[in-house]
This record gives sequence, structure tokens and C-alpha cells, in this order.
Amino acid sequence: MPRIPYKTKDGTRVCGVTTIIGNLGWNRDALMFWAWNEGTEGRNYRDTSQKAATAGTVAHYFIECDIKKQKPDLLSYPKELVKLARQSFRNYQEWKKFVRFEPHSFEETEIHLVSEKYFFGGTPDRLADINGKLSLYDWKTSNGVYPEMIIQLEAYRHLWDEVHPDNKIKGGLHLLRVGKEDASFHYHHWKAVPVAWKVFKMLLKIHGSQRILKRAI
Repeated sequence: MPRIPYKTKDGTRVCGVTTIIGNLGWNRDALMFWAWNEGTEGRNYRDTSQKAATAGTVAHYFIECDIKKQKPDLLSYPKELVKLARQSFRNYQEWKKFVRFEPHSFEETEIHLVSEKYFFGGTPDRLADINGKLSLYDWKTSNGVYPEMIIQLEAYRHLWDEVHPDNKIKGGLHLLRVGKEDASFHYHHWKAVPVAWKVFKMLLKIHGSQRILKRAI
């Protein structure tokens, strides 16, 4: 997917949320340790990664199709992985009913926003009414909850609230997590995570300093 050229009202180009977080190596140490551990166990981490992600990827695909109101095409997936994914999808459907999940359509919500106050952009296209309140959500294929996931959601919340002061996010942050190996379904909810916003502002300053340093070299 090409990068979105985020610009302020006066034409100043600013970076997006994912670029600011991703360029600073979040979770890199954990990934390196995992690869090292796979090697000590006599496994090729590339082979393990591809295999581990498959069951979760199918479940992730199920959820994505449901949100987009599309019919999944399962002919290319092994039956045993589809079986694991179906159980995860059933858990997702139960969760959907429990929280009265009503996602906004992508056409309506995929809007590129820019903060004139903090000078960054983002596209928070995961918006839904959850328990009757406007909320931000995301779904990940992962074996854990990592800081960058929460930082991203909190940055998007502040960005949305700045641009839409009359229609703020009141339902908090919601994360749907599908396990890589077993496609297990997990749900996490935070009303707000102030420390994540504090960290994002630090990352924003560091990102700006990196550009200044590069010009000085």
C-alpha cells in the first residue's frame, strides 16, 4: 500500500502514525530473541514463522470478510487450519453480539486526518459503535499484545478527537487478537491509555530530531 501524503492546511508535509512508530524499532528485541530461540531448538525461524502465522491468518481473514460483508474464499486453505479458524470466528461472533458491535463502513471512515496541533497524520479506518458508543478498534494476528499496538490506537484516538471535537471517541480502544498458532480469540479493551499517548509524543519528537540530524550529517 502506498504511503499517504499527509499535509497540514498550509501544505506542510507530516509523517503518519505507523511511520513514526515503525521507524524506531519497537518490538525488534523480542523478534530477535524469538528467532534466536527457534535456532537453539533446531528450527528455521523462517519456516516456523510461515507455519505459525497460517492458522491465525485464516481466522484474521474470516473476521475481515465479516466486517467488510464479503464471502470468504477457503478453497486454498488446508481443512485443519480452517477448522481452527472457524472456532476463533465463532468466538468473534459471540463477542460481536455481546458488545453490540456495529462497524462503520470503510468507505465512510477511511479518512486521512492531520493534526494541526502535533503535526502528524493518520487514517483511523477501524471505527465502530460498540455498546452504543463511538469506538476505535483493530484486529491483529499475534501471540501477544505489544506496546506499538496500544500506542497506535491511542495516537489515532487523539487525532480523531482533535479533528472531530463534536464527535469524539467515547467508547475507548478495542483490540481483537488472534493467536498465530492456534487462532485463539482474545479481546482487550481500554477506556484510555494516557502513558501510550505520552510515549507517542516522545516518539514524535525523536522522529523530528532524526530528520534534523540527517540534514546535519
